[in-house]
Amino acid sequence: MRDASQQGPGWKGRKIGHPAGVTVTCMVLFSMAMGGLNSQAQVVAPATGERAPVTVADAIGMSKVSSEADHPEAEIGYFSPNGKNFVIIVRRGNLKQNTNDYSLLSWRSDHIFRSPAATVLLRMSSSSNRPAIREVTWLADNETLAFLGEHPGESQQLYTFNIRTHRLVKVTNHPSNLLAYSLSLDGQFLAFVAEEPMKSMWDKRSTREGVVISTEYIYQVIAGRKGGRMWGTPQLFYQVQGGLARRIITEDVADVLGSGLRVSPDGHYTLLAPRVRTVPEVWKEYRNAWVHEEAVRAVGPGEWSWLGRYELIDTRTGRTRVLLDSPGRGILTQAVWAADSRSVIISGVYLPLDGTNGDQRRLRESTPFCVEVEVPSGETTEISHEDLELVGWDKGSRSFVFYGHNPDGRGGANSKIYFRKIGGKWERMGTSLQDSKMAQPDIFLEQDMNTPPRVFARPPRGAKTLLLDLNPQFRRLQFGKEEEIRWRGSNGEDFKGGLYYPVGYVPGKRYPLVIQTHAFRKDRFWIDGPWTTAFAAQPLAGKGMVVLQADESDDDSNSPKEVDREVDRLETAIDFLDGRKLIDRDRIGIIGFSRTCLFVKYFLTHSNYKLAAASVTDGVDGGYFQYLLSSYMSDTYEGVNGGLPWGIGLQSWRERSPGFNVDRVRTPLRVMAENSEVALFEWEWYAALNRLGRAVEMVVTRDGEHILQKPWQRMVSQQGNVDWFAFWLKGEEVPDPDKADQYRRWRKLRRQMEAP
Repeated sequence: MRDASQQGPGWKGRKIGHPAGVTVTCMVLFSMAMGGLNSQAQVVAPATGERAPVTVADAIGMSKVSSEADHPEAEIGYFSPNGKNFVIIVRRGNLKQNTNDYSLLSWRSDHIFRSPAATVLLRMSSSSNRPAIREVTWLADNETLAFLGEHPGESQQLYTFNIRTHRLVKVTNHPSNLLAYSLSLDGQFLAFVAEEPMKSMWDKRSTREGVVISTEYIYQVIAGRKGGRMWGTPQLFYQVQGGLARRIITEDVADVLGSGLRVSPDGHYTLLAPRVRTVPEVWKEYRNAWVHEEAVRAVGPGEWSWLGRYELIDTRTGRTRVLLDSPGRGILTQAVWAADSRSVIISGVYLPLDGTNGDQRRLRESTPFCVEVEVPSGETTEISHEDLELVGWDKGSRSFVFYGHNPDGRGGANSKIYFRKIGGKWERMGTSLQDSKMAQPDIFLEQDMNTPPRVFARPPRGAKTLLLDLNPQFRRLQFGKEEEIRWRGSNGEDFKGGLYYPVGYVPGKRYPLVIQTHAFRKDRFWIDGPWTTAFAAQPLAGKGMVVLQADESDDDSNSPKEVDREVDRLETAIDFLDGRKLIDRDRIGIIGFSRTCLFVKYFLTHSNYKLAAASVTDGVDGGYFQYLLSSYMSDTYEGVNGGLPWGIGLQSWRERSPGFNVDRVRTPLRVMAENSEVALFEWEWYAALNRLGRAVEMVVTRDGEHILQKPWQRMVSQQGNVDWFAFWLKGEEVPDPDKADQYRRWRKLRRQMEAP
């Protein structure tokens, strides 16, 4: 089983031939993607007083804070234990080198309100899909940082860096990539999870006798390999400073949820929150919609549930026991050891239901808790049953710090909440520290739809100070204005999205429209869209197109209602924008990615609304071929199509499945696959449309992930879509010799479309 961070077609169900006379080639464009980069990679200063429209190269070169924080003004600084220093990680794409370049920036906490300039401590670059610097932690000496990192062409390992001596040390030299780690504050005890090493399926025995297929995926059978990030089982290791890493055998490692990997300060225990293979029957009684859905979902042989629970591993004996027999809230589950190693503070976790009744049981069924769990007994003490996220220990206030969350789960208030244990009882200390001199400043990003993110510092009492303008080069660019819009669905449901106006917008003029799907945030500056795969909102606006970033809903997931609602969202958005006289209904394009490929393909096969062009990348499509490839997602395909694709359910599939109705497609379609596995996943539509003589092109890159990271692959995906929609919606071609073949192919497709 895979998660959103892994390449391949396993994530889409979770909600982030040749036509006659026409050469439509399924190409590996990894090397072709280099063409024309030199001219686009440079930010050319416009003439005095002029600003250039945004390009995909600008989007790739945008500096961003590398942080998993999701809610507005969340803490992005990593503070030293004494609070005197903090660091942030900044990343940007490097088109020339095809790398992502990371910088570790440092400030003195007592200087930032007088002299906010940063010190660049370290620069590292990654040529893989992994970050060059991630998961930074401080050691107790207040001058040593630990992090997972890599250099171009290398695997991901654990490093330390001393901010005083600037000495970089590679701590591990494991034969495979490290996925997660936990290092005690004194640096003595290390636990880490690593990929299972990749190896061939074919040894002497299997070559002679063959391989009996049981839990293998078809992709690994075709590749003839097992292990690695995609097809292996992650492995847990424990190491004492100066010694060798020792593997601890556990039944269920899978992916560690949230900050679930935590070694105790004394090194005696490792806390782990893996996904489980067998979901306890009682978990079906939790009333949270996602938890319940995952609890009742059938888990096939060799697969894991998306639910996880906390387990305690004795590092001296290797014995594992369940610490809390209840699920956590995915990535929102956080854990921190108490300094004496006698307990763990955990947030975002449900409590066990066994032995409870009445009001207590009803509360536990529906509410995630923040608790203290004694080790090794597992006895729990409630801290709060508010919706809180544990940030960590704050030395200045001698309290544990939490963030709140909004009911929609998409972020929360920026105020911190403090809890302290006094006389054996947990007490809430309020949302501000009593002693401002001991408090750490808040380090956060400030941004909105039309304001690029900047780094600010704010003391517990006082005004904020600008620390870092991440992208001063944006002053030379002209962005399309974005505004939040709302419209009404055909059944009265309210929908929303972000509308990007074209650069140089003229009121009353009707423009081509490109609809980008898969989420909307008004508190985010999205130069591409929600993801770096496929989407290119500002570059499209720079080409004179209106762009709608349409939101979506998780309601009625895996049912026909879900698909019908999302198609209605798209159709009524077109009507709404047409009613405002913003768009030309004959020049509408749409982009599907991941889950929303299903909605886009259903739109193409079932809607009466005309589209001039479409693009889909790496997503579920409700089709029979994908259904057979993806047994772990059978609930999605059976749900949206109303049953099994055999017997009585076949008629429903014939009516609803986009793949069984592909002959209705008249829209030119660009299919993008980030790697060979995704190419197989997307093959049905490419092969079917080719057989029918329709306008379709498929583009495959070598080793991209679901969410593209490498700059050249982003150019293939994002710039390819910009060119695609400019061609079909506006008849425009870029006068670039390196793109001559591209336009020859597309002109042939257009002639094919126009033929009687």
